[in-house]
Amino acid sequence: MRGDAASALNEDLAWNARLAARLLTAALDQGLKASGLTSTQFGLMCLIASSPDDTVGGLAARGGLNQSTMSRNIDALSRAGLVEVATVNQDRRRRAMWLTEAGLMRLNDAMPLWRSAQQALAARLEPQLAQHLSGVKQVLAPGPAG
Repeated sequence: MRGDAASALNEDLAWNARLAARLLTAALDQGLKASGLTSTQFGLMCLIASSPDDTVGGLAARGGLNQSTMSRNIDALSRAGLVEVATVNQDRRRRAMWLTEAGLMRLNDAMPLWRSAQQALAARLEPQLAQHLSGVKQVLAPGPAG
């Protein structure tokens, strides 16, 4: 069983993807440390800044997260004064969000740190792997129900 289990870990795409994500996240966290943001916060702030749909549901769908996880992350950014959240009058369940001025400034200051960390990581990866990782959402995202 030990050999089968070791083989499974070596071959398991999801296990290895999560391991790769943890290692990449740790490297980006280190690169962003001076900004006071984690790579998760940085990514969520980029998602908010670039998204045409400013609702929790829209951001969650675009970021591949469930709404509960997105809400918890947004609430943390809001408590830090980086994101403003407003309830839409017509539908109390719908919340819209955007970066505050402080959030925009923090994201702007973090961008060069992220670029440097990103370039360092990309240089350590095979070019094809880096390209595949950049397009993984298009490849693996579930299609319309059939």
